[in-house]
Amino acid sequence: MKIRIGRKKVEELAVASVKTAAGRVFVVCSAHGLREVRLGGDEAPSRREARARGVRYVRRPRWTAAAVRAIKRFVAGKEIPATLPLDLALGTPFERRVWEATRHVPWGQVESYSAIAARAGAPRAIRAVGNALGKNPVPIVVPCHRVIHFAGSIGGFTSGLDWKRYLLSLEGGQLELAWRRRGVLGLFR
Repeated sequence: MKIRIGRKKVEELAVASVKTAAGRVFVVCSAHGLREVRLGGDEAPSRREARARGVRYVRRPRWTAAAVRAIKRFVAGKEIPATLPLDLALGTPFERRVWEATRHVPWGQVESYSAIAARAGAPRAIRAVGNALGKNPVPIVVPCHRVIHFAGSIGGFTSGLDWKRYLLSLEGGQLELAWRRRGVLGLFR
């Protein structure tokens, strides 16, 4: 929704937060769906940031309720419903393909960057997939924490490896230890 402030239309975005064992998770939603998820160490949305972005942060529980429920559900060890509405219009077409491919990585499983590249229709764009996942505005919901290096190492994560390990642990224990014991061949379908 856009409101007029003076002569300028300003987009309204609703903000809410969820407390987790690893820190606070902020959700930012438009009237169309979840736009951003910010994990722990990321700054809370502020008025100063809103002015810089040309938006206005508001409290609209009806906009944020589904996202808050989804994050609470995830933290309780349950999968986020695929029906959660997202507002990912800000990504490039390639980024949106990568995010959609990543959204299909099943709960409790991991896939390699190369598998995501193939699923996104660009099998040789492995590094570009990593860059697109680094710009993922909705981690947890688009589960980029489930994407690892083909060699079995944990890979990177924009919010830090502690968050990645925490998110993976919610889905099935400390997976990084299992990778070393089982080897890479047991990880990928």
